[in-house]
Amino acid sequence: MDRKQFGKLVAALRKEQYDENGDRCTQSKLADWAQALDPTTPLNEIIIGKIERGERTILDEQTLLNLADALKLAVGERRVFFMLATGLDHPQIYPHHESSAELLAPVLEMLAEIRLPALLVDRYLDVIAVNGLLLKLYQLSQIELVPRLKQNGGTHLLDFIFSDEFAPMRAEMSPQVWHRFAVGIIMDFRRVTMPYRMTPYFGKLLTHLRKNREFRWYWEQVFYEDKIFFVGGELFQMGPALGGRLRFLTTPLTTHTPFGNLEILTHIPRDEATAVSFHEMSQNVPSQVHQFGAWPEKVWG
Repeated sequence: MDRKQFGKLVAALRKEQYDENGDRCTQSKLADWAQALDPTTPLNEIIIGKIERGERTILDEQTLLNLADALKLAVGERRVFFMLATGLDHPQIYPHHESSAELLAPVLEMLAEIRLPALLVDRYLDVIAVNGLLLKLYQLSQIELVPRLKQNGGTHLLDFIFSDEFAPMRAEMSPQVWHRFAVGIIMDFRRVTMPYRMTPYFGKLLTHLRKNREFRWYWEQVFYEDKIFFVGGELFQMGPALGGRLRFLTTPLTTHTPFGNLEILTHIPRDEATAVSFHEMSQNVPSQVHQFGAWPEKVWG
């Protein structure tokens, strides 16, 4: 990521912030926030303008730390932000000579071969594909994923999690577990999308997600809970009460590509009964993949 792209990222992050009057944060306001947090900061309105235009080629440690603090970046975001400031990004860190189709094919093959419910998400947390076992699992709770995944914006993981369709799963969580999960997944979303926050696609995606009042609340809530480290593994329960709950957690399997990470999220059983149920399910569901999202090209609508 060159200095001009990094400047566009800083500008996008600034515009995500709102002041006490509900107005978008200006360069002047961001400078005020930085100076209030650290009176010795080199940041002022002129310097911030130069950074956003890509004219400030040397960014020292204090400038970057002050920027991260003023932009209220959460723990996971800060690490990616500092990496991007070096000028490196996925294409430089993970160079490949294969085409995107050649990179995606073995990941889809792996998704099909996993004999547990699993889905594939991309750098925006858009759902690219699911295996047959995942569709079957959600059908047990009367959740039909296919219509949701075919909707405009419906392929996004958070769009589903904050939807009415997710209500049956949410009902099985305690309020504390739901809160940790919601904050954690928002923090993860903010982290993985950091290199792309200035793209038109992310702008439209965030506008779509912010139509959900609860998403908006959790999007802001991470500023007050930035000591939470999201590592996954929250306990889920699904299925009819009389038939016995299925208890599982999710864990990622990451493939690094020059187009951003691909992550297979696999549902791991948490007890013997769930392991047996997943095994029995796998005997009746063939190894197959249902692809819904485009990759790596992203076009909204």
